[in-house]
Amino acid sequence: MAESSDPRRGAARAEHPPHALRNPKIEEAIERAATSGDPAELLALLERSSGLPARRGGARAPGPDLGPSAPLPRTNLELARAVGAAIADRGAAAERLVRALCASAEEYALIVAAQALAAQAARGGDRAKGRPGARSAPRAAGEPLRDLEQIAEDPRRLVRDGVIAALRTMLAARGDVLVAELSSWTDGYLQAHAALEALADRTLLTGISAGAEVVARLEEAFALSDLSPRADERLQGLRLLRQGMPAQIATLAGRFPEVVRWLEEKTRAERPESRDVVAQAIAALRKGSFSDAETARLAAALAATAPVPRYAARIVQGTRKRSKGRR
Repeated sequence: MAESSDPRRGAARAEHPPHALRNPKIEEAIERAATSGDPAELLALLERSSGLPARRGGARAPGPDLGPSAPLPRTNLELARAVGAAIADRGAAAERLVRALCASAEEYALIVAAQALAAQAARGGDRAKGRPGARSAPRAAGEPLRDLEQIAEDPRRLVRDGVIAALRTMLAARGDVLVAELSSWTDGYLQAHAALEALADRTLLTGISAGAEVVARLEEAFALSDLSPRADERLQGLRLLRQGMPAQIATLAGRFPEVVRWLEEKTRAERPESRDVVAQAIAALRKGSFSDAETARLAAALAATAPVPRYAARIVQGTRKRSKGRR
């Protein structure tokens, strides 16, 4: 069995490669599931080690997203990666199993499916680069990304975290090429949030050089939010996109100076919600390694483009609003 994400379970043994399965029962269950296309037996075997609450009444119904402060189970992502890699190792023979996992309503099934798709894409990237030992992929490298995008529409946080982890595996394998391909993700709120969150990893960014493509993904996501209809204001995806962008922008700016220039252009945004994103991004830069002079310049640019209050001539400075609190 793969190493649990809980450090108390001990470190992985040196003789096992990363994400390698060490449980023959799981290997056998994967083989049977790949043959039949039915993941039920495999998921039942994984359930006790998944880190998710036990099923009740025979099935675990999809739960609601309870917000960023809600306590969540500690998902065994390492096990999901190991199982996903083992499924991808079977190539086209496991295609029905991957499809069945993608169609499941179970959280852990979708997390495993995301890791299998990431492993397929990584193998496709290795094959394209001619790396020794790369196994044949069942599909072209771009197809797993499209399937993963469908999973990214799931509103549950645990599934979303699994998608982000899978995207980072793909980015590590395919680099700048995948950054460009993520343009297909920036036409949906949840997908755009996942794409930017996956990119905003300092370690991962050291292997990416396509700063112009990164700025393009930021521009697309920002425009998606800025031009969103008012009817979408209560949508979870739009809220997540706006909440996540400031920290993501700050992380990306630490790697690519052109992100700072892009942010300065956004100080001219007119929509209040968009200006809030810009203001929070400047605050995030200030907390990071950026100089006070640079962040002050951005803050001044934002202040200079602030809209003039309606009926500004009637505002008398120093007076209090006597009607405040009245009904």
